[in-house]
Amino acid sequence: MKSIEGGFPSYAKFEPTSPGSDYYDPNHFHEELEKIWFKTWLLAGREEEIPNSGDYKTVQVAHENFIVTRASDGEINTYYNVCRHRGSRLCTTEAGNFPRGRIICPYHSWMYSGDTGELTKAPNISDEDEGFDRSEHSLASIRTETWDGFIWINADPDAPTLHESFNLPESWSIYEQYQMHRLKVGKTGTYNVKANWKLLMDNAEECYHCGTIHPELSKATPPMQPRQWVDAEVPETKVIKHVGSMGLNPGFERVNVDGKAYRPVFPGLSEEDQRKIAYLHIFPHSYLCMASDYVFVAAIFPVSAEESIVKGYWLFDPDVLEKEDAYLDDAIEFWDVTCQEDWEACALAQLGNQSRSYKDGGTLTPIDWRVANFKKYVKNELENN
Repeated sequence: MKSIEGGFPSYAKFEPTSPGSDYYDPNHFHEELEKIWFKTWLLAGREEEIPNSGDYKTVQVAHENFIVTRASDGEINTYYNVCRHRGSRLCTTEAGNFPRGRIICPYHSWMYSGDTGELTKAPNISDEDEGFDRSEHSLASIRTETWDGFIWINADPDAPTLHESFNLPESWSIYEQYQMHRLKVGKTGTYNVKANWKLLMDNAEECYHCGTIHPELSKATPPMQPRQWVDAEVPETKVIKHVGSMGLNPGFERVNVDGKAYRPVFPGLSEEDQRKIAYLHIFPHSYLCMASDYVFVAAIFPVSAEESIVKGYWLFDPDVLEKEDAYLDDAIEFWDVTCQEDWEACALAQLGNQSRSYKDGGTLTPIDWRVANFKKYVKNELENN
């Protein structure tokens, strides 16, 4: 009998899934937001998305919306997208630029500094007005850090730093060869999925389904081959999970639809690394797929208990992107079709999870051991926060 994903650890076993209601109950969803999503580091995007002073992008997490903007000194700040006057949303577009770094409310024109979040102007209100102190009405900010070109945000002021949470740089050491800090976004994609966010991460945690619904992926990196594990000495954390790598089909040169090489491999990769794709999962919502000539990143965000948004990023060598005849479609098509196959499967699972017959949930097999670990992560966060 052939192994799947190179086998599984000795502790892998048959065990129940979470009950069906965990995937659609609004009260449970609200608890997850408060105890998981607003207490951990979330992938907000790439630094090159906001290259200039005043540039901004917004990030939606359920009912909350955040403004991520670059200050005049180059630093990146993140604020709640909420005016301190009457609660109006400040930015109504997903991206743009604040002229002169000024964030102006579209309702009553209260003006804030993008550099500091401070209220700089409130029309018809004098600084001498008794009972009003502008310094007490700055935008509410949240913590922001960057690593390897990625932007991370955290709404919990008491959470460990990104370096502590991710155990940086040690946990990232095996990915430094991809030089992601110098890669640039060649393409982005947004996917609306009618499924609970956990179902999307459950799907990412296993390749049991790959031979069934991913003919393109299975052709490039056959799922029945042994997975190449990450050295046990490379640390993981509660949220950083090394998933190992999959080797290319002998007839393939690249991880794409036809296996042909359209771009040179990243400089510095060994011959072994050139013939595999490495995976890194970051709980609760993102994963990186590192091929030899591009990196695909997915960040999952909850909309409601039954709906999610996925932001996809295709990263390429900037020297490739500067070429007039740069060809990226092979990588884009490969993960676009793979994602859509995944999201269709997740939507079907969402429908089934709401059935009376699935009230007590289903079964995780030993092959689903990574799904079981993710289930334990969610359970522990809900119990301990």
